Amino acid sequence: MACLLDAAEKAGFEIVGAPEVSPGDTAVQVWLKDPELLERTHAEQFLRNPRTFESFATAAAPVPEVHDPVAAAAKMKADLDDYFEKKKRGRNTKVFAYVRPDGIWFLVRHGDPFKREGAIDERGESVGVYYWPEKFDVLALDPTEGELRINARNKGEKKAYRKVFGRHLYGDDGFFGGEDKYTLEPLREKGEDALTPVEGIEQVVLVEVDFYRGGSFHEREIRKADDVFGAYRARNKQFPAKAPITKACFRVTFSDSETPRTVTIKPPNVAQYTRDADSVIVEKWLKARGFIAKKGKALRDAAVRAVLAGT
Repeated sequence: MACLLDAAEKAGFEIVGAPEVSPGDTAVQVWLKDPELLERTHAEQFLRNPRTFESFATAAAPVPEVHDPVAAAAKMKADLDDYFEKKKRGRNTKVFAYVRPDGIWFLVRHGDPFKREGAIDERGESVGVYYWPEKFDVLALDPTEGELRINARNKGEKKAYRKVFGRHLYGDDGFFGGEDKYTLEPLREKGEDALTPVEGIEQVVLVEVDFYRGGSFHEREIRKADDVFGAYRARNKQFPAKAPITKACFRVTFSDSETPRTVTIKPPNVAQYTRDADSVIVEKWLKARGFIAKKGKALRDAAVRAVLAGT
Protein backbone atom coordinates (compact mmCIF):
# COMPACT_ATOMS: atom_id res chain seq x y z
CA MET A 1 0.00 0.00 0.00
CA ALA A 2 2.84 2.40 0.85
CA CYS A 3 4.42 1.77 -2.56
CA LEU A 4 1.11 2.42 -4.31
CA LEU A 5 0.62 5.68 -2.43
CA ASP A 6 4.12 6.82 -3.42
CA ALA A 7 3.54 5.77 -7.03
CA ALA A 8 0.21 7.63 -7.17
CA GLU A 9 1.78 10.80 -5.77
CA LYS A 10 4.61 10.67 -8.35
CA ALA A 11 2.04 10.11 -11.10
CA GLY A 12 0.17 13.22 -9.99
CA PHE A 13 -3.10 11.87 -8.64
CA GLU A 14 -4.51 11.53 -5.13
CA ILE A 15 -6.05 8.53 -3.39
CA VAL A 16 -9.39 9.86 -2.15
CA GLY A 17 -11.65 8.70 0.65
CA ALA A 18 -11.74 8.58 4.42
CA PRO A 19 -8.46 8.31 6.39
CA GLU A 20 -9.18 4.62 7.01
CA VAL A 21 -9.01 3.75 3.28
CA SER A 22 -7.95 0.10 2.94
CA PRO A 23 -5.12 -1.37 0.81
CA GLY A 24 -7.78 -2.85 -1.45
CA ASP A 25 -9.43 0.55 -1.91
CA THR A 26 -6.03 2.02 -2.75
CA ALA A 27 -5.29 -0.68 -5.34
CA VAL A 28 -8.70 -0.21 -7.01
CA GLN A 29 -8.26 3.56 -7.25
CA VAL A 30 -4.80 3.20 -8.79
CA TRP A 31 -6.13 0.59 -11.23
CA LEU A 32 -8.96 2.89 -12.31
CA LYS A 33 -6.53 5.75 -12.90
CA ASP A 34 -3.60 3.84 -14.40
CA PRO A 35 -3.72 0.00 -14.73
CA GLU A 36 -0.12 -0.10 -16.00
CA LEU A 37 1.10 1.75 -12.90
CA LEU A 38 -0.60 -0.81 -10.64
CA GLU A 39 0.97 -3.70 -12.53
CA ARG A 40 4.48 -2.17 -12.47
CA THR A 41 4.26 -1.33 -8.76
CA HIS A 42 3.05 -4.83 -7.93
CA ALA A 43 5.78 -6.42 -10.04
CA GLU A 44 8.46 -4.25 -8.43
CA GLN A 45 7.89 -5.98 -5.10
CA PHE A 46 9.43 -9.14 -6.55
CA LEU A 47 12.76 -7.32 -6.99
CA ARG A 48 13.22 -7.71 -3.23
CA ASN A 49 12.94 -11.49 -3.15
CA PRO A 50 16.01 -12.92 -4.93
CA ARG A 51 18.97 -14.02 -2.83
CA THR A 52 21.25 -15.66 -5.42
CA PHE A 53 22.70 -14.09 -8.54
CA GLU A 54 24.97 -15.45 -11.24
CA SER A 55 27.09 -12.79 -12.93
CA PHE A 56 28.08 -12.54 -16.59
CA ALA A 57 30.48 -9.82 -17.71
CA THR A 58 31.57 -8.61 -21.11
CA ALA A 59 35.03 -8.75 -22.63
CA ALA A 60 34.40 -5.46 -24.45
CA ALA A 61 36.73 -2.62 -23.47
CA PRO A 62 35.75 0.10 -23.16
CA VAL A 63 32.20 -0.88 -22.30
CA PRO A 64 29.84 0.74 -24.86
CA GLU A 65 26.86 2.85 -23.87
CA VAL A 66 23.74 0.85 -23.14
CA HIS A 67 20.67 1.35 -25.33
CA ASP A 68 17.51 2.89 -23.81
CA PRO A 69 16.59 0.20 -21.22
CA VAL A 70 12.86 0.97 -21.15
CA ALA A 71 12.56 0.80 -24.93
CA ALA A 72 14.76 -2.30 -25.02
CA ALA A 73 12.58 -4.04 -22.42
CA ALA A 74 9.53 -3.62 -24.64
CA LYS A 75 11.37 -5.10 -27.62
CA MET A 76 12.55 -8.16 -25.68
CA LYS A 77 9.05 -9.58 -25.35
CA ALA A 78 8.85 -11.24 -28.79
CA ASP A 79 12.22 -13.00 -28.42
CA LEU A 80 11.48 -14.18 -24.89
CA ASP A 81 7.99 -15.31 -25.94
CA ASP A 82 9.61 -17.48 -28.62
CA TYR A 83 11.92 -19.05 -26.03
CA PHE A 84 9.27 -19.72 -23.38
CA GLU A 85 6.78 -21.02 -25.94
CA LYS A 86 9.42 -23.49 -27.11
CA LYS A 87 9.78 -24.57 -23.49
CA LYS A 88 5.98 -25.05 -23.23
CA ARG A 89 5.39 -22.06 -20.99
CA GLY A 90 3.22 -19.88 -23.21
CA ARG A 91 3.67 -16.51 -24.90
CA ASN A 92 2.84 -14.27 -21.96
CA THR A 93 6.20 -12.69 -21.18
CA LYS A 94 6.42 -9.15 -19.87
CA VAL A 95 9.62 -7.24 -19.06
CA PHE A 96 9.68 -4.33 -16.60
CA ALA A 97 12.71 -2.01 -16.44
CA TYR A 98 13.62 -0.02 -13.31
CA VAL A 99 16.46 2.52 -13.36
CA ARG A 100 17.94 2.64 -9.86
CA PRO A 101 21.04 4.20 -8.26
CA ASP A 102 22.78 0.81 -8.15
CA GLY A 103 22.12 -0.04 -11.81
CA ILE A 104 19.29 -0.97 -14.14
CA TRP A 105 17.05 -3.74 -12.82
CA PHE A 106 14.73 -5.86 -14.93
CA LEU A 107 11.84 -8.02 -13.82
CA VAL A 108 10.73 -10.71 -16.27
CA ARG A 109 7.29 -12.21 -15.75
CA HIS A 110 6.64 -15.45 -17.59
CA GLY A 111 4.65 -18.64 -17.28
CA ASP A 112 5.76 -21.90 -15.75
CA PRO A 113 4.81 -25.21 -17.41
CA PHE A 114 1.05 -25.55 -18.00
CA LYS A 115 -0.73 -26.95 -14.97
CA ARG A 116 -3.96 -28.77 -14.27
CA GLU A 117 -5.49 -28.85 -10.80
CA GLY A 118 -8.70 -30.22 -9.43
CA ALA A 119 -11.16 -27.68 -8.04
CA ILE A 120 -14.72 -27.48 -6.73
CA ASP A 121 -17.11 -25.16 -8.54
CA GLU A 122 -20.01 -23.19 -7.07
CA ARG A 123 -22.31 -26.22 -7.50
CA GLY A 124 -20.01 -28.47 -5.48
CA GLU A 125 -18.87 -30.36 -8.59
CA SER A 126 -15.30 -31.44 -9.27
CA VAL A 127 -13.81 -29.55 -12.21
CA GLY A 128 -10.40 -29.05 -13.77
CA VAL A 129 -8.59 -25.72 -13.65
CA TYR A 130 -5.95 -25.13 -16.31
CA TYR A 131 -3.36 -22.35 -16.21
CA TRP A 132 0.28 -21.28 -16.54
CA PRO A 133 1.67 -20.52 -13.05
CA GLU A 134 3.22 -17.07 -12.79
CA LYS A 135 7.01 -16.87 -12.40
CA PHE A 136 9.29 -13.85 -11.92
CA ASP A 137 13.00 -13.66 -12.77
CA VAL A 138 15.25 -10.75 -11.78
CA LEU A 139 18.19 -9.35 -13.72
CA ALA A 140 20.45 -6.44 -12.75
CA LEU A 141 22.70 -4.61 -15.19
CA ASP A 142 25.78 -2.64 -14.16
CA PRO A 143 26.16 -0.39 -17.22
CA THR A 144 29.57 0.86 -16.10
CA GLU A 145 31.15 -2.60 -15.95
CA GLY A 146 28.96 -4.20 -18.63
CA GLU A 147 27.91 -6.92 -16.20
CA LEU A 148 24.57 -8.72 -16.06
CA ARG A 149 23.54 -10.47 -12.83
CA ILE A 150 20.79 -13.03 -13.24
CA ASN A 151 18.43 -14.67 -10.77
CA ALA A 152 16.70 -17.45 -12.72
CA ARG A 153 16.02 -21.13 -12.23
CA ASN A 154 18.08 -23.00 -14.83
CA LYS A 155 20.95 -22.73 -17.30
CA GLY A 156 18.65 -22.58 -20.32
CA GLU A 157 16.88 -19.48 -19.03
CA LYS A 158 20.15 -17.79 -18.12
CA LYS A 159 21.57 -18.52 -21.57
CA ALA A 160 18.46 -17.10 -23.24
CA TYR A 161 18.55 -13.97 -21.08
CA ARG A 162 22.22 -13.34 -21.87
CA LYS A 163 21.51 -13.59 -25.59
CA VAL A 164 18.31 -11.51 -25.64
CA PHE A 165 19.55 -8.82 -23.26
CA GLY A 166 22.85 -8.54 -25.14
CA ARG A 167 20.94 -8.16 -28.41
CA HIS A 168 18.59 -5.44 -27.26
CA LEU A 169 20.81 -3.54 -24.84
CA TYR A 170 24.05 -3.59 -26.85
CA GLY A 171 23.18 -4.94 -30.31
CA ASP A 172 25.28 -8.06 -29.71
CA ASP A 173 23.92 -11.54 -28.89
CA GLY A 174 27.28 -12.54 -27.42
CA PHE A 175 27.89 -9.38 -25.42
CA PHE A 176 27.57 -11.13 -22.04
CA GLY A 177 30.09 -13.80 -22.89
CA GLY A 178 30.50 -15.16 -19.40
CA GLU A 179 33.77 -13.66 -18.19
CA ASP A 180 34.53 -15.10 -14.76
CA LYS A 181 33.86 -12.63 -11.96
CA TYR A 182 34.87 -14.02 -8.56
CA THR A 183 38.08 -15.48 -7.21
CA LEU A 184 38.75 -16.64 -3.65
CA GLU A 185 42.54 -16.51 -3.92
CA PRO A 186 42.78 -13.41 -1.66
CA LEU A 187 42.00 -15.77 1.26
CA ARG A 188 45.24 -17.57 0.49
CA GLU A 189 47.29 -14.56 -0.60
CA LYS A 190 46.24 -12.05 2.10
CA GLY A 191 44.88 -14.22 4.89
CA GLU A 192 42.74 -12.33 7.39
CA ASP A 193 43.67 -9.03 5.78
CA ALA A 194 41.31 -10.01 2.96
CA LEU A 195 38.46 -9.70 5.49
CA THR A 196 39.12 -6.05 6.35
CA PRO A 197 35.74 -4.24 6.24
CA VAL A 198 34.80 -1.27 4.08
CA GLU A 199 32.36 1.53 4.90
CA GLY A 200 28.97 0.06 5.74
CA ILE A 201 30.46 -3.15 7.15
CA GLU A 202 31.66 -3.58 10.75
CA GLN A 203 33.15 -7.06 10.61
CA VAL A 204 33.73 -9.97 8.22
CA VAL A 205 34.53 -13.47 9.48
CA LEU A 206 35.27 -16.54 7.33
CA VAL A 207 33.03 -19.35 8.62
CA GLU A 208 33.35 -21.93 5.82
CA VAL A 209 35.79 -22.66 3.04
CA ASP A 210 35.63 -25.57 0.57
CA PHE A 211 38.66 -27.02 -1.21
CA TYR A 212 38.91 -29.35 -4.20
CA ARG A 213 41.53 -32.05 -3.52
CA GLY A 214 40.92 -34.02 -6.71
CA GLY A 215 42.36 -37.46 -7.24
CA SER A 216 40.55 -40.48 -8.66
CA PHE A 217 37.70 -39.98 -6.16
CA HIS A 218 37.32 -36.22 -6.79
CA GLU A 219 37.86 -35.49 -3.12
CA ARG A 220 36.56 -32.27 -1.58
CA GLU A 221 37.45 -30.84 1.82
CA ILE A 222 35.07 -28.58 3.76
CA ARG A 223 36.31 -26.56 6.71
CA LYS A 224 33.68 -24.98 8.98
CA ALA A 225 34.16 -22.99 12.20
CA ASP A 226 32.92 -19.89 14.01
CA ASP A 227 36.17 -18.39 12.68
CA VAL A 228 38.09 -20.51 10.18
CA PHE A 229 41.29 -18.44 10.36
CA GLY A 230 41.08 -18.49 14.17
CA ALA A 231 40.69 -22.28 14.11
CA TYR A 232 43.79 -22.65 11.94
CA ARG A 233 45.77 -20.46 14.35
CA ALA A 234 44.59 -22.39 17.41
CA ARG A 235 45.83 -25.64 15.88
CA ASN A 236 49.06 -24.12 14.52
CA LYS A 237 47.97 -25.00 11.02
CA GLN A 238 48.49 -23.08 7.78
CA PHE A 239 45.82 -22.21 5.28
CA PRO A 240 46.14 -24.78 2.42
CA ALA A 241 48.59 -23.46 -0.14
CA LYS A 242 47.56 -25.24 -3.33
CA ALA A 243 44.09 -26.80 -3.31
CA PRO A 244 41.64 -24.76 -5.43
CA ILE A 245 39.04 -22.92 -3.33
CA THR A 246 35.55 -23.65 -4.65
CA LYS A 247 33.36 -21.90 -2.08
CA ALA A 248 33.56 -19.54 0.89
CA CYS A 249 30.95 -18.39 3.39
CA PHE A 250 31.38 -15.17 5.34
CA ARG A 251 29.58 -13.92 8.44
CA VAL A 252 29.14 -10.21 7.77
CA THR A 253 28.06 -7.65 10.35
CA PHE A 254 26.66 -4.57 8.64
CA SER A 255 26.70 -1.11 10.16
CA ASP A 256 22.90 -0.91 10.06
CA SER A 257 22.29 -4.14 11.98
CA GLU A 258 23.60 -5.92 15.04
CA THR A 259 22.65 -9.32 13.61
CA PRO A 260 25.28 -10.77 11.24
CA ARG A 261 24.19 -12.10 7.86
CA THR A 262 25.76 -14.74 5.66
CA VAL A 263 27.33 -14.07 2.26
CA THR A 264 28.42 -17.01 0.10
CA ILE A 265 30.73 -16.77 -2.91
CA LYS A 266 31.17 -19.64 -5.38
CA PRO A 267 33.54 -18.92 -8.27
CA PRO A 268 33.29 -18.21 -11.08
CA ASN A 269 30.00 -16.30 -11.03
CA VAL A 270 27.70 -17.05 -8.07
CA ALA A 271 26.97 -14.84 -5.06
CA GLN A 272 24.33 -15.64 -2.43
CA TYR A 273 22.99 -13.11 0.06
CA THR A 274 20.72 -13.40 3.07
CA ARG A 275 19.14 -10.12 1.96
CA ASP A 276 19.38 -8.92 -1.63
CA ALA A 277 19.88 -5.30 -0.54
CA ASP A 278 23.25 -6.36 0.92
CA SER A 279 24.67 -6.87 -2.57
CA VAL A 280 25.67 -3.24 -3.15
CA ILE A 281 27.87 -2.97 -0.04
CA VAL A 282 29.21 -6.52 -0.36
CA GLU A 283 30.24 -5.93 -3.97
CA LYS A 284 32.24 -2.87 -2.85
CA TRP A 285 34.00 -4.98 -0.24
CA LEU A 286 34.69 -7.82 -2.68
CA LYS A 287 36.17 -5.43 -5.20
CA ALA A 288 38.28 -3.60 -2.61
CA ARG A 289 39.79 -6.84 -1.30
CA GLY A 290 40.47 -8.47 -4.66
CA PHE A 291 37.68 -11.07 -4.70
CA ILE A 292 36.42 -9.67 -8.01
CA ALA A 293 38.89 -11.06 -10.51
CA LYS A 294 40.63 -8.97 -13.11
CA LYS A 295 40.10 -10.31 -16.60
CA GLY A 296 43.54 -11.82 -17.05
CA LYS A 297 43.40 -13.63 -13.73
CA ALA A 298 39.83 -14.74 -14.38
CA LEU A 299 40.93 -16.44 -17.58
CA ARG A 300 43.72 -18.29 -15.74
CA ASP A 301 41.31 -19.42 -13.03
CA ALA A 302 38.88 -20.62 -15.72
CA ALA A 303 41.65 -22.67 -17.30
CA VAL A 304 42.40 -24.32 -13.95
CA ARG A 305 38.74 -25.21 -13.45
CA ALA A 306 38.57 -26.65 -16.95
CA VAL A 307 41.47 -28.97 -16.10
CA LEU A 308 39.79 -29.99 -12.83
CA ALA A 309 36.50 -30.68 -14.61
CA GLY A 310 38.28 -33.09 -16.92
CA THR A 311 39.96 -35.06 -14.15
